[in-house]
Amino acid sequence: MIRDKLLSARESLSGLEGRFARWQITVLASMYVGYAAFMVCRNTLIASSAQMMEDPALGMDKESFGHLMSWHSAGAIMGKLVTGPGADWLGGRRMFLIALSLTAMANVGFAFSSTFIAFAAFNFFGQFAKSGGWPAMTKMVSSWYEESRYGQVWSIISTSSRVGTILAGLVLGYLLSLIDWRGVFVFSAVSTFGVVALLWFYMKDHPQDVGLSSLKVHCDSKRLAATSVSSTEGTVASDTPHPFDSLTLWQVCGQFVRSGRFWSIGFSIVFLTIVMDFLTFIPIYLSESLNISASKASMAGSAFPAGMFTALVLTSFFYDRLSKRQLVIVLGGLLATSSICVLALWNLDMIATSLRTPAAIATIFLLGLTISPAYYVPMSVFSVSFGGKHSGFLVSLIDVFGYSGALLFNFFGGSIAEHYGWSVFLSGLLTITVSATVCMVTFLSLDRKCEKIQLDVVPRSDRR
Repeated sequence: MIRDKLLSARESLSGLEGRFARWQITVLASMYVGYAAFMVCRNTLIASSAQMMEDPALGMDKESFGHLMSWHSAGAIMGKLVTGPGADWLGGRRMFLIALSLTAMANVGFAFSSTFIAFAAFNFFGQFAKSGGWPAMTKMVSSWYEESRYGQVWSIISTSSRVGTILAGLVLGYLLSLIDWRGVFVFSAVSTFGVVALLWFYMKDHPQDVGLSSLKVHCDSKRLAATSVSSTEGTVASDTPHPFDSLTLWQVCGQFVRSGRFWSIGFSIVFLTIVMDFLTFIPIYLSESLNISASKASMAGSAFPAGMFTALVLTSFFYDRLSKRQLVIVLGGLLATSSICVLALWNLDMIATSLRTPAAIATIFLLGLTISPAYYVPMSVFSVSFGGKHSGFLVSLIDVFGYSGALLFNFFGGSIAEHYGWSVFLSGLLTITVSATVCMVTFLSLDRKCEKIQLDVVPRSDRR
């Protein structure tokens, strides 16, 4: 009798597990498509940059473009400080849809602007809005997925960023050969509004929103059904609260400031974001260094996000399976290789003229491949695990580090390239890449140490 009841319960649970798994896939797909749309909007300016500089009515050069992108970074900084706590307050779904809608509206405004002030204002506003996407997803990830899958989930989500960037480079780059840059901005905005309409129906905050039990109850039920009744009595894990869940925003700031991992991952993201923002200048760099058209330079620049996409797909398979010690070696080795890539770009003129274009594209691909796992995954996994209910605020604070570095890089980087040339620009980028490697290895080493001796967080088995 007991066995029959247990079998019946397991069959019922199997159906619920299938439904839960289908909704996990649906929510993941919703975040994936939505964040790709964010990146298409963000990279519309980058894809159009070479043609905008050729537009005599704008009078834009590398220096003024760099200044324009510094407003982009300033918008991200201000946006993170608002949307991070906002995601913790409003919930992931609501923040995500609001942010995506406003980002599309900013692109429409940019398309109908003609002065630097207007460009700067809409660039600031667009990045302010876009900054809500990532903290919103931290809330949904913590509600839908077990911690043992965080690495895989964040790796998959991160590939959406690269898909959006690749689409912006290829599709928008192709459109630039058919229509002007203003039409390209309108196209990206209209496409994004279509995505918002789709996500309204499929993006959900919690399993309870679709009639399922919470993630905690679901996981406990799976463990209970996996063993016999006699061996499972009393084994359902208690719903232990995260130690930061009872803290106010001001109190949790004190906990973050006292964490060595917070500072080391913060400075890692400073340097990695600067390297990532090299993407901003790639179309201009390729157009001038290789003497190719703006349209071809935009499409060739897609090698960078293509490399990142490839790396993140691979990361989704191995990140959660590696020990903390192995992560230090693997991610540290990848970042060391990225320094070699920058060194190769710095000395591109040593390569035969006929081979420079394929060599540049291959090197840019490899640069994207080597920096993306360290840039996206450790920060996101750490924020969800360490931040608790303040995870949206924590990931936003870490991003503020990065965008602060990017603001300075974009403001001065364009001036350096304009007045001193690409050689000086790339020598500085090499120093930054080496610094990123040192800081990330420091963070991963501290993370390994904290897991081993259980410093500044509760044991892994007790985290929500």
